[in-house]
Amino acid sequence: MKNITIINIMITKVIIIKITILSFSLFLLAGCDSDRFSQVVEVEIPEHESRLVLNARFSSLDTGVTALVANSLGILDTSAYDIPEDAAVRLFRDGEWVGGDFFFLPDKLKYFLSLDEPLGTAPRLYRMEVSAPGYEPISAEQVMPVPASIQSLRVERDGAIDGEGRRADGIEVQLNDPADEENYYALAFFYEISEGQPGGDTITYSNPVYASTLDQVVQYGYHYEQVFTDKSFNGSSYTVSLYTYQGALPEGQGNARLVARLYTLSRDAFLYDLSLRQYYDALDNPFAEPVTVHSNIEGGYGIFALSSVAEESVVLD
Repeated sequence: MKNITIINIMITKVIIIKITILSFSLFLLAGCDSDRFSQVVEVEIPEHESRLVLNARFSSLDTGVTALVANSLGILDTSAYDIPEDAAVRLFRDGEWVGGDFFFLPDKLKYFLSLDEPLGTAPRLYRMEVSAPGYEPISAEQVMPVPASIQSLRVERDGAIDGEGRRADGIEVQLNDPADEENYYALAFFYEISEGQPGGDTITYSNPVYASTLDQVVQYGYHYEQVFTDKSFNGSSYTVSLYTYQGALPEGQGNARLVARLYTLSRDAFLYDLSLRQYYDALDNPFAEPVTVHSNIEGGYGIFALSSVAEESVVLD
């Protein structure tokens, strides 16, 4: 009986202690308003100096190149971008002027230059210069990267597993990576269907093929679905395994081919594409860290990027 009394006393003391702590907590909360938990910090944003912005991405296959020229705006500026129609846009190759000035296309709001032949894969130095009234001139340089080669391209119907564990058509691309240098890559696919016409002409239709991969070496870019570096396989061959969704590849047509393009990117091309994807992924996400999109323009903002292309194709059964 004595033990029961001691236990009851102990339980009563615990209850009293809990009630006291709860009452004290409520008292503290009652004495606090929302202002006590907030603080206003005024940040002085420096005045923005508007500069020219260039966006020019060229590949070794291009026989016509385009460039977007605009101006930069401050973070709080809500005015429209200025796209000057009288800018001087020039491209140089190993110090020699290529093809004359770009001319403005009003319907596309971009500048265009037609070339006599593709830029090609030779590792030559390219330089872009842009000037416009009211702005400081800008420039950027890039060396055309040497393309890696595609050793093999293979397609297997129902030969892959997608991200949800379902059967999908598999694509395997094996590439040869040059040794003793850091290389940057992207992949793109499309299929072609050729049809003969009366008179002996042939019309070829092309359609993009969207592929995904579970390969941890590969990342998703913005302009390219797959971008990656050779850090884990420098100087050796590497096979990227991908899958396509149901109906992505035509069946039952003997005149259909899958074409794989392996882009060897300049470092700036890789960093720009990856950071642009990360920027849009973080947009309107309150939990994401701010992302700065990569720029390589001297005196302004934007990107001048080059890529060289290797192609391989295979017949689709």
